[in-house]
Amino acid sequence: MPVDVEGRFLIVRAQHWTCALPLSEVAETMRPLPIAPVAGLPPFVRGVSVIRGEPTPVLSLAALLGGTSSHTAGRFVLLRVPERRAALEVEEILGLRALGAAELGAVPPLLQGAAGGQLEVLGTLDGKLLGALSTARLLPEALWASLARRGAAA
Repeated sequence: MPVDVEGRFLIVRAQHWTCALPLSEVAETMRPLPIAPVAGLPPFVRGVSVIRGEPTPVLSLAALLGGTSSHTAGRFVLLRVPERRAALEVEEILGLRALGAAELGAVPPLLQGAAGGQLEVLGTLDGKLLGALSTARLLPEALWASLARRGAAA
């Protein structure tokens, strides 16, 4: 999403990171489902979960950003990825917010915070998922606190 366009975002928390996912990339949110681990995958890929009858990869947003996978996800965020879906495991969904061009221009892209090497691994595994995540943003705590105080509901 270009930074000169206002957008609607789903705000989520993954450990100490507050992240803004473009609503256009989100299919739905849900309670976490059982995850079957798969050997040989990078640490940010938790495994596969059957969602709506389809095997779906589950990625730990916290582990992707350099934290640890909690193994006690609060929610799944099902992302729209061309030709399939992927689930992001997050601790908490904080709500929907509209972010303007000035706010978007002042916050870093989500993947700028990706742990060393994780971005390259994700790109190698799934370029389309990398594309979907590239429009997400990291929200500094001060900006999130300001948005929460304003009650800037979408």
